[in-house]
This record gives sequence, structure tokens and C-alpha cells, in this order.
Amino acid sequence: MARLREAAALLRVALAIDDATAASDVARVLAARGIASEPVSIENVWENPSRPTRHVIAYAPEDPPDPELAARIAPFCRATAAAGSPVLALCSYARGSGRAADERAAALAYLRCSGMVICDDPDVWIESICLTAGHGLPDGPRVAVVAPPGSWLAASACALGNEAQLMGNRFPMIATSTKRLEPTDVALVDSAALSPSTPDHVGQTRVVPIVARAELLSDSTRLPLVGLRAAMGAVAAAGDLTRRMAEGLGPAPSTRDDSAQLEQYQPDLERFQRQLGKLDALDTRAGDHEAKVLLASWGIDVIRQAVATTPSAATRVAKRAGYPVEVKPWGPDQLSEREGCPIQRDLHTAADVRRAFAAVTKAAGLPAGAPVIVRATPPRGREVYARITRVGHLGWIVHAVIEGAPEPIAAPAPLQLIDADSIARRVEASRATDPEPDRQALADILIRASHLVVHHSDVIEALYLHRIIVTPQTETTLVADAQAVLGPRK
Repeated sequence: MARLREAAALLRVALAIDDATAASDVARVLAARGIASEPVSIENVWENPSRPTRHVIAYAPEDPPDPELAARIAPFCRATAAAGSPVLALCSYARGSGRAADERAAALAYLRCSGMVICDDPDVWIESICLTAGHGLPDGPRVAVVAPPGSWLAASACALGNEAQLMGNRFPMIATSTKRLEPTDVALVDSAALSPSTPDHVGQTRVVPIVARAELLSDSTRLPLVGLRAAMGAVAAAGDLTRRMAEGLGPAPSTRDDSAQLEQYQPDLERFQRQLGKLDALDTRAGDHEAKVLLASWGIDVIRQAVATTPSAATRVAKRAGYPVEVKPWGPDQLSEREGCPIQRDLHTAADVRRAFAAVTKAAGLPAGAPVIVRATPPRGREVYARITRVGHLGWIVHAVIEGAPEPIAAPAPLQLIDADSIARRVEASRATDPEPDRQALADILIRASHLVVHHSDVIEALYLHRIIVTPQTETTLVADAQAVLGPRK
């Protein structure tokens, strides 16, 4: 450890940790790794953005940041990230629900978008500190594990791969000697296999030593990471920051201010305005059908449907849509499908459609003969609920709720590609044998919807994509149910 301590003598970490006992424990852990640390006042850190940023800042708030705090400290996070000494935050809390969970997700997403590295696992957090302080930010999150057969590192890699497969996930970061390695940003190499002549980089890949346990730290001039799972998590967290900085910190440029962005998405703004013109100026909501026209004007795929004002018209729409069809009530004040909107499904004949016309209006409490929506049967797939609303000091935020995910996922709008991809990656196939969901199509829908809202923020106050159906790539991922909240219109 002597040479390691000499090499790490200049490495320092500022500890902005609420709990004094936790701060002392972290300081001892870092000291054992050869890293000096100093406690700093959290308030002094945030209130003095011009302070020297040569030290990595380890941040562990006792309570989760709220939107107001996130907006206040975001400029400091952007400055430290740009200087290569980011704020590395441990944000591990009991799961929440309702508004509190939504605000927490929004605040953490805003900070992540502003350059803060957020970890929810203490081991990953510690290794992120060691990685960033000892080796600098990696060029990206891609990892290769280099280990001789039979070693502890090879066994750990296989165990992680098997665990991922049992959970129905893919684990592409580990390759055997019979396969070609994809380009990677960091190669994790057993510390015992390194020699003083081993280069720090091989091509664009950074070589980082790793040991199984802290007891195996040896007399080395390089700072090793400890534990494969935590080390890979650290590379992913720190590497995502590098990728984010390449795209640009903060939300994506708005199409209001960036003509190149507007040209990229090629919205039909005339169609959008025509649909707005058809709505009563006093309406505060755009119902499912009208909201889908707004979405389609921005190139977002929606389910094929039409409004029918009579049973005969409903049968004609059903024939054009193609049986079997579904029928639901029309109107700006109807419940979303997540809230229990009455729907007649699996309609195969004109007689079925006529009966459904009467049934849904009665179930919705509408007068007989009220218009209905007739639509094609939505495809099978994984369902995602997304909403785009303003959240306090943070501005526009996208919240996504995915089947199987314990809490909502959030990101500032307009979405950066990295944030849209991060949300889409959470969507998994129902079974390991099922085809992969079209995550790219989901990301595209979320990006376009976020630009739509921000571009038209003078008339749209909120957008709800109640049912996004994510299909395999052989089918079309689309929006099956939507609503919008409208502001005053002239």
C-alpha cells in the first residue's frame, strides 16, 4: 500500500455529507484507499459556485433534494462537471409514492441532467468516487472485463451474467475469448495481472485495475476499484456523465429557439393550429381524439380511429379500420383508459358495433346518440404511461411509469437523447423468449412529445400519454390513449 498511498497523495475528495458519523466512515474508507478527504459545509458549497473545483465532491444528503433545492444547486453541478470534478451523490431512500415520489424523481432527474452523478447504492457510490478521483471520468459507460479463465474476476463476471439472464435481461458487457469484443471505454483488469509497464490506455480504452475485496489491495501505484458489481456500476454512472456532457448539459434545445431542431422533427404546424381552431376557446382539455391529432402533427404514431356521430357512421368507420375494432365514448371530459373509461372490445361485426355504440354512451353517462370513437384494436406490447407537466422551479418534466418499475422515471423536457434512451431501456420483454421491444421507437415518441409541449407551451399546460404500446420492431409502437390540458387561446 505504500506506493499506492504515494501515488494517491494528491488525490483529494470534498465530503459534503449531512450525517457526521457517515462522513467519518467515508473518510476512513477513502483513507484506506490512499485518498485524502476534507469535510465541507454543504451550504458553503452551493452558495459559492466560484470556489476551486479541483476536488471531486462526495455528496450524501440525509433527505432527498426537492425541486426548489435542485434548481438552486444545478448551476454549481454544471460548473463542477465541466471542470472534470463532478458532484457524486448518494441518493438512497425508501421508495415513495404519489406526489412526493414524483417530485423526488423530478428533482434527481434535473440534477442528473445538470451534471450530478447520482448513485443509489453505497458501494457503487464509493467506487465512483475512487474511479473519478484516481482515474478521471471515463469516456463513456461501456465496460469490458479482462480476466484469465478460472480467476475470481472471471467467476464474478459469469455470475453477474447468469443473474441477469435469470431476470430476463441481456448482459452484453462480458464476452468470452471466442467472441470479438465490442469497443469499450473501460477495461477492468485483475490488479494482480498488471505490471508497472502496463499502459493506462489501450487505444481509446482506459485500463483500470480491480480487486475482489478490499483485503486484497496490494502495493501498487494505481488505485484499484473493489468488487466487480460496484465497479461496473461506477463506470456506468460516471461514463453516462461524459456522454451527457457531449450532448450538452440540461434539457435539449427547444425547437422554439433552434431552427435545426425544428427542421429535424418536421412538425405539421398548420395541422396543429387547425386542430386547435376546431376546439372551443373555453375548453380546458383536448380529449383522446383531438389530442391524437395534435400528436400526429408532430410525427407521432397513433392508433387508427375516427369519431362517429351515428351507429351507421360507426359501422363505416369500423369497416375502414378493419375488424375487430373497439368503441369508446368521445369527449374532452371522458376518463382515461387508466382511470376506467368504458370500452367495448373485440367487435367483429356491424351488429357488434351498433350495440357497442349504445353501450358505451350509457356507461359513460352520455345522452343516447352521443358521438363515440371507433378505433382499430391496439397491438399487443408493453405499456408505458407518460405525462409532461411543469414542476415548480424545474420547468417542464417528463414522468414515465413503466410496467414493473417500482417508481416513476423522470427527465427534463425537451428530452435529451440520453434521457429518452434511459427511459426506454427500462422496458423489458415480458419473457426472455419474447422479441425485444422497440425501445428506439418509444424514445422517439417521448422526444417528439416533449418538443411538442415546449414548442406550444403558450397553449398547452400538460400532455398525458396514458397508453403508449411498445411493440416489437416488426410492428408499430404507438399511442393508444391521450389527453391534453389547454391554456387560454386567442
